[in-house]
Amino acid sequence: MSDLLSIGRAALRVNSRALEVVGTNVANAENPNYVRRSLNIGDTTIYGTTNPLYGNYIGTGSVAVNGIVRSSDQFLEAATRQTGASRVKTEIAVQWLDQGEIALANNQSDIGSQLTELFGSAEELSAVPFEPALRGQFLGDIEDTVARFNQTASNLSSTISLMDGAASQEAAELNSALAELAEVNEKLRPTRPGTSQHIALLDQRDAALTVITEKLDVEISFGDNGVVDISRAGTNLVAFDTVSPVTFVANAGAAFDIEIGGAVQPPPTDGTLGGLNRAQSDIAAVATNLDSLAVQFANELNGWQANGRTDGGAVGAPVVSHSGTAASLSATGLTADDLALASPTGVANGNILAFVDLRTPGGTEQQYEGLVLGQAQNLLSTRSESEAATAFDLATREARDRVSVVDLDREAADLIRLQQSYEASARIVQVARETIQSVLAIF
Repeated sequence: MSDLLSIGRAALRVNSRALEVVGTNVANAENPNYVRRSLNIGDTTIYGTTNPLYGNYIGTGSVAVNGIVRSSDQFLEAATRQTGASRVKTEIAVQWLDQGEIALANNQSDIGSQLTELFGSAEELSAVPFEPALRGQFLGDIEDTVARFNQTASNLSSTISLMDGAASQEAAELNSALAELAEVNEKLRPTRPGTSQHIALLDQRDAALTVITEKLDVEISFGDNGVVDISRAGTNLVAFDTVSPVTFVANAGAAFDIEIGGAVQPPPTDGTLGGLNRAQSDIAAVATNLDSLAVQFANELNGWQANGRTDGGAVGAPVVSHSGTAASLSATGLTADDLALASPTGVANGNILAFVDLRTPGGTEQQYEGLVLGQAQNLLSTRSESEAATAFDLATREARDRVSVVDLDREAADLIRLQQSYEASARIVQVARETIQSVLAIF
């Protein structure tokens, strides 16, 4: 009878603990950082002897809890971290490349449309070269073109500065996650595996790893008892409880750098920092190309002006000036009478008629169209890459979730099963009690 009572009591304890685990699963069904738990149950069969003259005997002790198990697959977790890093990289790149396109559009007042107006004004002026209003319009269009170069350069510069701010914030969040992982490592090492505390710490560890890998491409090394070390390019970021923070370094006219321990790291290739670095590099290249176009525009315009003659027969003075950048481009303040519209031979509209020759395939207008087209194609390509990365990440997460995520239907079925098992265990105790009472009643 004592064995029967022991079996029933042990079964009640196990079922009670299992019900607690199911309840915890249900309570955390909406927690994205929670991994489903289950009980690892084993038997308590005892082997021994009562007397050396007799053989061995087996004493049945029912069941016992060996520990709590996380429903996690390390390979699926690693795959999800990788696909998640690729997804956020392309999402961030699309977001900022789109901002670069907006900067070029300049609120629908782009350089290309203004250049078209400038050539239109030149064509009208070539028909009536002495008309003061048309001369004023032509000069005004030159000044507007200069202003649009200035504004577009400012837009691109502001976008790059905003990206620096975003990258700095991402680096700060990365360092917070690294520090959190170091704290979890410190708590994990002395914690006994299979306990509720150990399982909760593993959830915290995986949540920190997700944040880290979605910020930066790193190498992950798992150690004893779930402890994790993080490194990048041979440099430790987390070594048990020691953290080497990542430092953001802004670079004028180029993509930012990251440093660890004062040493410059290779450019980020994954995660949000990888996406920011990629987009900033592309937009910085656009800004550099815009500077080259501004210089080309100034050279073409001043060269055209120098080839002509003013109404007084003087060689045309420079119309614009610059110091090598689109932001520094400025009009020199010439008046309508300073325009060199005549040819050197004295034809009144000879030089303004030649203005159309600046619309060559290698001219500023065509080069700007190529710049905008290249930016648009880059954005379109990155969008396609982002869509593919998102679909791949979704498929990987679905595979992982089938293992790790709480399914309320499954938990409901487990509750019914465990309730019935609990009632059966209670019935065993009740039968043992009734049997003992019946036996005692005989005497």
